Amino acid sequence: MVHTAKQLIRQQIRQILKLMTNVDRVHQSNNITNTLLHHPKYLSAHAISVYVHMNTEVSTRDIIQHAFISHKHVFIPRYSSTSMDMVRVYSLDDLDSLPMTKWNIRQPSLDDVTREIANTDVDLVIVPGLGFSLDGCRLGHGKGFYDRYLTSLNQHSYTIGLAYRQQLVENNGIPMNSTDVRLNEILISKED
Repeated sequence: MVHTAKQLIRQQIRQILKLMTNVDRVHQSNNITNTLLHHPKYLSAHAISVYVHMNTEVSTRDIIQHAFISHKHVFIPRYSSTSMDMVRVYSLDDLDSLPMTKWNIRQPSLDDVTREIANTDVDLVIVPGLGFSLDGCRLGHGKGFYDRYLTSLNQHSYTIGLAYRQQLVENNGIPMNSTDVRLNEILISKED
């Protein structure tokens, strides 16, 4: 029942996201980025985990660039068919040199064993998703990668989801099961 309800919500949100203009995506991404870069949890974080955005997600490029300028340790996801870990990148040039995945995002190759893997002491985790509610519920793509990762973190890690206004679902509108992890906070673009 929960699985079927989630699939329906995913389909609805995907359709809504297809209708967004690039101008709207850029405007909302810039608004959300500005909010995050002034957030106390971001400002105090030494190590952050941040997703590399797909074109339907809030852009993280400027966040990653600012984190490097601020001398933060930056970790990005590396996906396999069954799992995800967070791997350190050292600069935008480093990120841009990584191979492209089938999802059209960059990540270190699975056989790259030279990179530092994030331990459980990441201060801030910037989380992607298809849908969010302001009470911390998150609807991902259905593989459970982030839920498993978030469960492994220390209690002091703070989680923030980044969402376009079009991705917002009313509170209690996203069905949750025992493996779903609520986020500490959701940042959405402010209305103009």
